[in-house]
Amino acid sequence: SSMPPGAAVKNLYLIDGTSQIFRAFFAIRGLTNAEGVPTNAVFGFTTMLRKLLNEEKPEYVGVAFDLEGPTFRHERFADYKAHRPPVPEDLLAQVPLVKQVCEGFRIPLLELAGYEADDLIATYARLAREAGYEVVVVASDKDLLQLVGPGVTVLNPSKDLRLDASGVAEHFGAAPGLVRDVLGLMGDAVDNIPGVPGVGQKTALALVKTPAPNVPA
Repeated sequence: SSMPPGAAVKNLYLIDGTSQIFRAFFAIRGLTNAEGVPTNAVFGFTTMLRKLLNEEKPEYVGVAFDLEGPTFRHERFADYKAHRPPVPEDLLAQVPLVKQVCEGFRIPLLELAGYEADDLIATYARLAREAGYEVVVVASDKDLLQLVGPGVTVLNPSKDLRLDASGVAEHFGAAPGLVRDVLGLMGDAVDNIPGVPGVGQKTALALVKTPAPNVPA
């Protein structure tokens, strides 16, 4: 880049809000306010957010959320997420409260009908890189490891783990550029995405690392 030596690098932190709400909801149990409204996900999310702001001191932050309703994936694959049980009412009730917390911190909400939080994070990460920002994706899902590369790292707040490209290779078992091939081969039961029958993560990792045979032209 053409930045002058010693200039501070601009940074952007992109938080996968939807997955952090789910993680907090299932990790913390039995919290309600005086009126009996469940607050476990709000508490867990806010704790994560405050820790991030205090320790990382990000310059720019955005929180991405899934919106209700079908996405472009449902148009391509009708059975996408078909087997998922309905989201617990106690979790759904807390989503607007989490968004209020973000607004209280003056952190913009990133949402777009027909797209998931992951899609928005991937797009903003690309645009931010093109504008010269360092990007930190705050997420626990392995899907987002494919975004890691020059100037893009993933911070997993639940494990306090920060991964660059070599970190992804070590922890996931394949380089960022191979993550989607591995996930495609193994499928995803949670999202009802079929993989290759009988292929799990171990086999998928072995397959993507197998050099292509020399086929004569």
